[in-house]
Amino acid sequence: MKLALALFLLTATAAQAQDGRVWTLANDKTLPEVALVYGAPNSDDLVIALRCPRGTGQVTAAFLVEARLADRRENEVWVDKIGRPAPWPTSVTLASGLASATLRGQASADDLNGGSLLSAEVATRAPVIAAFRKTGVMTLTGLGETRSAPPVPLKQVRPFLSACK
Repeated sequence: MKLALALFLLTATAAQAQDGRVWTLANDKTLPEVALVYGAPNSDDLVIALRCPRGTGQVTAAFLVEARLADRRENEVWVDKIGRPAPWPTSVTLASGLASATLRGQASADDLNGGSLLSAEVATRAPVIAAFRKTGVMTLTGLGETRSAPPVPLKQVRPFLSACK
């Protein structure tokens, strides 16, 4: 996933910077996936990533948290304290405006920062995505941590969601 996001960032257009972080829309029509990412361009600094395979109607929301579920590697696979291999089940809440959805998600080891990468999939027809289309605001919560960002410019939200449908 990180490689795909890095490739998207190289060809994307960026929103106004705030603390070096921007919303970046990666909508290269020659690629099978579209992404909307908030972080520092051309770096591993990622706050929120929204992506979808074109035309699927499904958006995957991903974000990094400090909580570490990974305990050790066994045969090149991360396992938790009781020996379960990654990815680990977790709940992820997406919120936009008054709408929210708590979804089954998953956590995997974040090798770079030492925490966890959480992700969950939501349908583009879900009320929280409808609210996101209007507000450009998305807040993600999981493992007791919340990640948010400035609103996405609507000129980036609409093409992203249109490509996902």
